[in-house]
Amino acid sequence: MITNILFTRLITSEIIQKHFGNNVEVACRPTLKVDYISVDEINKNIDHAIEQYIVTSQNTVNAIRDLDLNGHFFVVGHKTALQLKAQNRNVVLVENYAEDLAKKIIEGDYQTKWNFLCGSSRRDLLINELSKANHEINEVITYCSEQINYKLDNIYDAYVFFSPLSFKAFNQENDIPESSCIFTIGNTTTSAIKEVYPNHKIITATIPLLEEVVENIKKYIDDKE
Repeated sequence: MITNILFTRLITSEIIQKHFGNNVEVACRPTLKVDYISVDEINKNIDHAIEQYIVTSQNTVNAIRDLDLNGHFFVVGHKTALQLKAQNRNVVLVENYAEDLAKKIIEGDYQTKWNFLCGSSRRDLLINELSKANHEINEVITYCSEQINYKLDNIYDAYVFFSPLSFKAFNQENDIPESSCIFTIGNTTTSAIKEVYPNHKIITATIPLLEEVVENIKKYIDDKE
């Protein structure tokens, strides 16, 4: 029996071929479009007197690729950190979730001024928590996320989401049957989905990585069989 899976972002053909056999049919329908801010605009908005940078997205890493930034980077996501290190950035602290990074920053012996390099739809948590601890944040938008809305013609056995914003875009035009399973990359996305689908089966990646999501899907398919 073929399992039909919808990914709400693009997944490389290499990943699909490597991890999913002939009994799995994968569709990729992105729900977000990313537009990068120009390097000059980003550079103009950075306070270069502040040598501490917070980065929470791989999109930001792509946006600052050609910028010469001296300082220390505090990061959400191990893949994001690896990409920054590949750009020869000095990564000081890495956590899987924004709330954990905020806690470590507040508890640590760091300066209290930050350049927060982020997307236009960033969550409030980091800024709120740091502000409450009297930290000053210079917010620098590095990319904009635009929702892609579409109406599906098909019903899938599994739906895969990678951010609350992505789910929000999908949910505007589509419903997920209770018989389908939902996979997410992390707790924040799961929380957003549970507000709409409290009774659906949702499988959350323990570590917010695509590889973890894929392994969860493979285990789910194996258990069904």
